[in-house]
Amino acid sequence: MFTNYRIKFNASSSLAFLLIIILLSGCGATATHETTGSTKSSEETVSSGASQSASSETPASTDSETRVFTDDLGREVEIPVAPQRVVISDFAAEMLAVGGTPIGAGHNEFKNVFIADKLEQTENIGDPPNVEKLLELAPDLIVASTVFHEIYPEVMEQLEKVAPILFISFDQDPIYDTFPKIADVLGRQKEAKQWIAEYEQEAEQARAQVKAALGADTVSIFRIEKGRLRIYLNRNFAGYMLYRGLQVNPPKEVASEIAKQPFGSAIQISLEKLPEYATDHMFIIVRNEGDDQAEFEQIKKSALWKSLPAVQEGNVYQLETDKYYGADIITIRETLKEALVILTSDNR
Repeated sequence: MFTNYRIKFNASSSLAFLLIIILLSGCGATATHETTGSTKSSEETVSSGASQSASSETPASTDSETRVFTDDLGREVEIPVAPQRVVISDFAAEMLAVGGTPIGAGHNEFKNVFIADKLEQTENIGDPPNVEKLLELAPDLIVASTVFHEIYPEVMEQLEKVAPILFISFDQDPIYDTFPKIADVLGRQKEAKQWIAEYEQEAEQARAQVKAALGADTVSIFRIEKGRLRIYLNRNFAGYMLYRGLQVNPPKEVASEIAKQPFGSAIQISLEKLPEYATDHMFIIVRNEGDDQAEFEQIKKSALWKSLPAVQEGNVYQLETDKYYGADIITIRETLKEALVILTSDNR
């Protein structure tokens, strides 16, 4: 009996034991699956977190990074890779064109009618630059024209202690030389290429219209001031816009001067020489008030003036001084549109 009982007990125990093993195995398998899944999820979270952390750290890292840039004086200057607080003396339009806004700009930039409203949050640093104001602005980069280096050397030397300074020259193509340099400094080369592509399309269409309207006619641009008469070449006061943008025909004397100084501003001539530089179409810039306007009124009364072909044909166009003052890329682009209308109008 005892033996039989023992056999019965062992059989029941074995069955129970087997059931326990099966149950434990199932639980173990479930536990293992959940643990594996949890581990995988945890790894993904860590990876994602690391990625987000690296991403959030990138701007700070970039902001602190520097590179060496060679400016137009041949100076190698260590500048931020991604400057955030830029003071710019004469190239605010170029910075605005690529979507940036300077924290400070030179006095003349605020006279530019095409960008003045976009500089409302920009400080006027004066001319010469106010060192104390620059200290308050705490820029991480200063971009100035080489003219500032020439006429304000001591001020520039002081400003080099405030932030790194790059000097950019006016004596180069404003669209294809100056603008890409400014964009490069700001890390916005892509935006500059897009702007240039759009400009080129507009300029090409405008050239075709002007050529159809004028043929081989010549065009010149003069500025009349009290005691001074200047004819413009290939830079400011519409010179670049006319001769590089619209590619109109200059008088041979102007073409000769441009060949000698490709980005020269103007040459002064005497009133007696005006017929030598006069053209089929003449743009005239005169301030609307004061001695300059009085000077122009006197010239208009002269027999010499009345003998000019453009005067006789009604092809003299007086321009607004403030609009045509600059040599920046935005002024070039906007005045090109206006000159196109003037030169192709049936009522010109």
